Amino acid sequence: MRPFLSPRVEVVLAGLRGRRIHVLGPSGTEGSAVVEFLLSHGIATITVHDLEPADRFAGTVERTHRWLDARGRAGLVARMLAAPIAWRQGDRYLEGIEDADLIFVPQSWFRHQGNAPVREATSRGIPLWSMTRLFFEICPGPILGVTGTNGKFTVVTLIGAMLEAAGVRAVVSGNDRTHVPALYHIDRLTPQTWLVLEISNRQLLGLPYSPHLAVVTNISPHHLDDHGSMEAYVDAKRTIVRHQGEGDIAVINADDPIVSGFAADTRGEIHRFSALGPTERGAFVEDGRIYLARAERQSIIEVAELAVPGAHMIENAIAAAAAAAVAGASPRAIAAALRAFRGLPYRFRLAGEHGGVAFYEDSLATNPAAAAAAIAGMPRPFHLIAGGFRKGATSEAFLPMVRALSASSVRSVYLIGSSSEALGSAIRGMPNPPTVVVSGTLEAAVHAAWEAARAGEAVLLSPGCESFDQFADYRERGDRFCDLVASLSPRGAGGPRGPAPSPAPGSDR
Repeated sequence: MRPFLSPRVEVVLAGLRGRRIHVLGPSGTEGSAVVEFLLSHGIATITVHDLEPADRFAGTVERTHRWLDARGRAGLVARMLAAPIAWRQGDRYLEGIEDADLIFVPQSWFRHQGNAPVREATSRGIPLWSMTRLFFEICPGPILGVTGTNGKFTVVTLIGAMLEAAGVRAVVSGNDRTHVPALYHIDRLTPQTWLVLEISNRQLLGLPYSPHLAVVTNISPHHLDDHGSMEAYVDAKRTIVRHQGEGDIAVINADDPIVSGFAADTRGEIHRFSALGPTERGAFVEDGRIYLARAERQSIIEVAELAVPGAHMIENAIAAAAAAAVAGASPRAIAAALRAFRGLPYRFRLAGEHGGVAFYEDSLATNPAAAAAAIAGMPRPFHLIAGGFRKGATSEAFLPMVRALSASSVRSVYLIGSSSEALGSAIRGMPNPPTVVVSGTLEAAVHAAWEAARAGEAVLLSPGCESFDQFADYRERGDRFCDLVASLSPRGAGGPRGPAPSPAPGSDR
């Protein structure tokens, strides 16, 4: 029996029935979720288009659906291949796209030159939808959306935990292949259930909706190859508040000049969060304590009680607190969730400790601003592993990391990947630079850092770059780091060495 659907969902489905629907990328998470949703509601007038030939379909599903186990992925492949839909794969990709009444596209569709026929179809008036738009079309209850350059999913996770602690019904969904798409949760959504979404810049492009409660964490240069300029990137992010109306709420970072400017782009009520001092509405830090700003301030917890160190964690905590309070979480529930949080995989987690040396994994720091936040948050002297792939990398692109390193207790830096030359040049240009070692590979960097680190210090993987020159993605890089840490051997019969002297200023090895 089909789950109960709200009248809103039934109206949307009625508008889709009988239309010639074309779906791009059925081997990806977004494409397969859309196809399965439509099929489950009796809509089979579907043509799917995949760049991969038929014999690679199962392998691509294996790679892109990490939120499913092996049995689940096999079941998905079997259901898709048995479905009464038309397939256009490999050399037949986009064949007949001009006959579509509606085209569902994945969020990265515009990056592929082969999708020029899709652009031509839109110029002839054929509408483009996305999985994200479908969320907004069918969700019967309020949507809380979080965007920003860094910290999005951490904030989403914290909000979900705060609402759960408060007994407020919520469904949480992230934006990568390890997260279950919200379409699979539709039967859990009611008019009283919050749908809490991580929303990327690509998902916001062309989206004609904004969430009822929008959170913007921070904005710094990233994904500029998607948009062509920083201005276009910021404009895409602005979509999260652009379509808000009266009664909606925007929670924005008062400490980020770009984000703060979003207040002029919404008709909703503005709540701000700040690590620098009180705000009129929202959340803030003062004298080492987190507060909610309402009719009167309400104390939450001491900053020192946060288990994950650093300025970025404080920013995430107050962003989540401000939003969760609006959605119905009590100060006590917010405090409980913050005290319990220990970090997320690939986002500044403690990967292990050997001989008094702590190893932190922050592989999702795929841009210099994210790495700078981790560097600034290190609570002890540390050795940094950084680098990877960054398109058109220049020394200037790494200035956020350089500024953070200049104010940190960094001992040495181990460089990996294709950006080593540009990143190394930037770091060597610092006043009193740390030791810089071009290690090349992650394996070499981990072992060299382990040999150099002393008890009481740390080794931090925070690359500031993407991973595609040496790894499939940031997850594989982070997992490999954790494996390497787990396999480290003790250093000599005498055990860990004592505290190390500071490296000679400007020294290179």
